[in-house]
Amino acid sequence: MRYVLVLSSRSTDLIQIGRLGSLQLQSGFYIYVGSALGPGGVRARLAHHLKPSRRPHWHIDYLRAHTRVEEIWYWLDGQRLEHVWAEHIRLSEGASVPLVGFGSTDCGCESHLFFFQQRPSRERFRQMLGTGIKTVSC
Repeated sequence: MRYVLVLSSRSTDLIQIGRLGSLQLQSGFYIYVGSALGPGGVRARLAHHLKPSRRPHWHIDYLRAHTRVEEIWYWLDGQRLEHVWAEHIRLSEGASVPLVGFGSTDCGCESHLFFFQQRPSRERFRQMLGTGIKTVSC
């Protein structure tokens, strides 16, 4: 199962992302690409992302303390295509990489986190990657 968290930020705080480094937040939208193939599956992973983390484990846990989840885009299957999704989003118009290595220290991707000044279009994303993508508004 692959998913995308659409996060909004109004903050300009400088935050520490574990041992990865510091991230200077910008007002706008952050897109995080992840997968949920482990124990508990998608329900457990998204439940984790939707509540504040007392003991941050993943890079996204540090960012979540400063952002709001606006929407979740997901696709239920067992394929590990989050790297393909991340590359498509990275190449999208208006995308920038705010912190190299975010969410991608275990793969060859530049990042799994992207910043957009304007809210990215779910429909454009759906057209790029297929019609099976579902959405949950938060």
